[in-house]
Formats: sequence, structure tokens, C-alpha cells
Amino acid sequence: MNTQSNIDIKKFVETFENLTRLQKHNQNLMGIKKSEARVLLCIEHLSQEKDCNITVSSISKNLSIASPTATELVKNLTDKGYIERHINKNDKRFVEITLTNSGKKIVHKITEYYDALFSGLVEKLGKQQSELLIELLSTVNIYFNEWYSNMN
Repeated sequence: MNTQSNIDIKKFVETFENLTRLQKHNQNLMGIKKSEARVLLCIEHLSQEKDCNITVSSISKNLSIASPTATELVKNLTDKGYIERHINKNDKRFVEITLTNSGKKIVHKITEYYDALFSGLVEKLGKQQSELLIELLSTVNIYFNEWYSNMN
């Protein structure tokens, strides 16, 4: 490798480490874990789809997390009163998940938080740089997904 490549790689590593540190500083959102917030947002998203029965399995698949992890998060959110579990009327083997009124309220607050956060970023970057950032981050995401899937 040439020196320029080493400098660029170091900058990449440093930038990604800084982004990782940002995540660690803000592990809670609206009094719940970010992982729980992601589950609530996922349930809200899935509830908008027609004929979608929301189950632990569908949450697990949608968020690309292990089923036991999804089960634990669903249990925590049920205990906190943000979601309810109901036995499917047509097939008693399935348990469907819905947001409670409290769950809907916190999803609204989380959505407002993210809207404000990213609206501020778009304002700072401008439309063109924001669109470029989205494109670049999508490419980075694809690259890392391919990289890690090839390692397994």
C-alpha cells in the first residue's frame, strides 16, 4: 500500500470510531433503550402494511436481529406497557403484537425526535450533500453487509 492509502484508511477508521462513540453516548431515547425504540418503530411500520400480522418473527426478520433478542425486547416493552400480545384468532399458535396507546405516544415522540435530528443535519449539509451522504452511506452499508456475509 502507498502512504496515501494508509492515510485514507486511518481517516476511515477514525471517522467510523467517532460515529461508534456517538452511538454509545446516546443509548437511551425517551426513557427506553434504542433497541427498544427500534422495535416500536418497526411495529409501527409493519402495522401500516396490509395483511401483516406482527409477530416476534416478523420483527426479528425486519430488524435483522436474532429471534431470542427480539423475544426479550418484546417482553421488556410488554412489561413497560408499550405493546400488547394477542393470540391470533385464526391460528392460536401465533401471537400477534400491537402498540398500546402509550406505545403509540412514544412512537410519535421518537419520530418527532428523529425528524428534528435529521432535519437539522439536512439543514447543515444542504440538499445536495444530504442526498450524497445518503447514497454513500447506502453504499457503505451494502459493502459491509457483503464483507461480513463473506466472512461467515
